[in-house]
Amino acid sequence: MSWRQRFLRTCISIAGPAFQLVHKTREAAYKIGLFSCYEARVPVISIGNLVTGGSGKTPLAIWLAGRLFSQGLKPAVVSRGYGGTNKQKYLIVSDGTGGRPIHDASVVGDEPYLIACRLPATPVLIGPKRVHPIRAVQQFFAIDVIILDDGFQHLAVARDLDVVLLTGAEDCTLPFIGLREPLSALERADLIFLSDGEYSALPHQLATNVPIFRYQRRASGLLNSPFPFQVVDLTRLTNKNVILVSAIARPNRFLDTAKALRWNIVTHVACRDHHFFSTRELQKLLDDHASSELVFTEKDWVKLPDWFQSHERTWALRIDIHVDNEETFLKLVTKNIP
Repeated sequence: MSWRQRFLRTCISIAGPAFQLVHKTREAAYKIGLFSCYEARVPVISIGNLVTGGSGKTPLAIWLAGRLFSQGLKPAVVSRGYGGTNKQKYLIVSDGTGGRPIHDASVVGDEPYLIACRLPATPVLIGPKRVHPIRAVQQFFAIDVIILDDGFQHLAVARDLDVVLLTGAEDCTLPFIGLREPLSALERADLIFLSDGEYSALPHQLATNVPIFRYQRRASGLLNSPFPFQVVDLTRLTNKNVILVSAIARPNRFLDTAKALRWNIVTHVACRDHHFFSTRELQKLLDDHASSELVFTEKDWVKLPDWFQSHERTWALRIDIHVDNEETFLKLVTKNIP
């Protein structure tokens, strides 16, 4: 073993326990009241994970808000607004009246903008510190429940339910490389979601007594227009040449889904997560692939200009969440909502 390998192994052996100690100390500080924890007047449901990016938090938040709304409840969604330029304490992305989001995706971030587009009847707010948009949404809107998108690590806000998504990438030996918290943080979870195909069974080191549910991500349609988006059948691109374009954390998921749709995948242009496409980049994509259809993720689609969304060769693939034992899950959720 070389000195570099010995040095790396030593660093990892020290970093792991130190990583857990820091997070355990932080959790304890909130528990004993050393750090203040804001309690909302309505129930708060957090949807989060342990790894950075690409676990399906936003699609699940959209799915859950939609289900609660269909049951006659009035949900609101609060997010940090990662990737946007907003510096204000809070910003209303959508007021829930059915119109186009109030601010551009470049300001509020692509994920909150997507949530607002998918849930036009639901208020969506953002803020660097979640306590400010949570206070604002209670002040300005009549709501029954707040869904906190990507909130598992945000201990400054009390929550009534912590839903955690696991991706199969939770590696307890490599803290600081994609792992936000040690696996012991699952002790705070109330419900755990596993994506089919990523965990055949819960690994021993993730053993927990909390309820576990499975979900699938399924392609449900194509978009080919500006907001409000019209959904058309997936067969519109059957046997056609397709260029995939994405700027998401786990682009292989997008590629695998598209491969199953009987499209002729020519290539996949994968950019860094949250990338905003310039006019020059978009025009180049059209020019370079004049004989193919361009298919984006919906998260990327909402950032694109109207002229590009209206083009006859540009599309977005819509993905919806399907939850196993949905009725049982919703009963567990709604019992926390008066």
